[in-house]
Amino acid sequence: MQLSVIQCFLLALWAGYCSYDDQGPQMLRRPLLIGPVVGFVLGDLTTALIVSATLELTWMGLGNMAGYQTPDMILGTIIGTTFAITTGGELGTGVALATAVAILSQQLLLVFGFIRQFWYPWAERVALSGDFSGLTVISVVSAILQFAIRAIPCFIILYLGDEIIAQVTAAIPANVLSGISAASGILPAVGLSILMTIIMKKGMWAFLLLGFVLNAYLGLNTMAVTFISISFATIYAWILEIQDKSPAESSEKGGYDL
Repeated sequence: MQLSVIQCFLLALWAGYCSYDDQGPQMLRRPLLIGPVVGFVLGDLTTALIVSATLELTWMGLGNMAGYQTPDMILGTIIGTTFAITTGGELGTGVALATAVAILSQQLLLVFGFIRQFWYPWAERVALSGDFSGLTVISVVSAILQFAIRAIPCFIILYLGDEIIAQVTAAIPANVLSGISAASGILPAVGLSILMTIIMKKGMWAFLLLGFVLNAYLGLNTMAVTFISISFATIYAWILEIQDKSPAESSEKGGYDL
């Protein structure tokens, strides 16, 4: 499947728009939100959902913390899903390319972050001088560069990538590709295990056990378990809120008694 210039352009626009999530809540970067748009543009939503769901499970436990920059899930998902569709639904190819592109883009983002550090003294000088038009210029330039840091590489890879991918795929032995396909089935378990190490705090295992019982033994579907989980989470939040307020109320009453 040969991508048209319009398709490459639309996917590059999508990559650039998702790039703004770096400065936001960092939720739009999730593969399950990025991949379906790629499938809609390329006309194969089924393959896009399969690949993006696999990548979501694989990268579920990843998140930028402190100075750590995670592999770029945005560009990785778009490129991996695209080439999985163009190669006829090859899940192994899509996951392998997504991982490779995500790591390469990670290095590019680190370089971009380093260069961006030099803008802060410039912005501080402009702010101290009271030049608000200068601040506007800095904001506009920053927004354009934030968009271009993913949009341009995405367009180049997609527009020139078919021949490159065909050569790389032909050079890879068949047993390696089959191994990658097998590994793609294991990676979601790795992603879930990373996530569980984060959420398994003191007492949290009880909620995991409850969800397992509701689904495995009571036969409730995902939607039912979700609504029950929301109810328990709300009650749990209320209890914590009451516990937080109790010491403060006690101290206030003690103050009045004195």
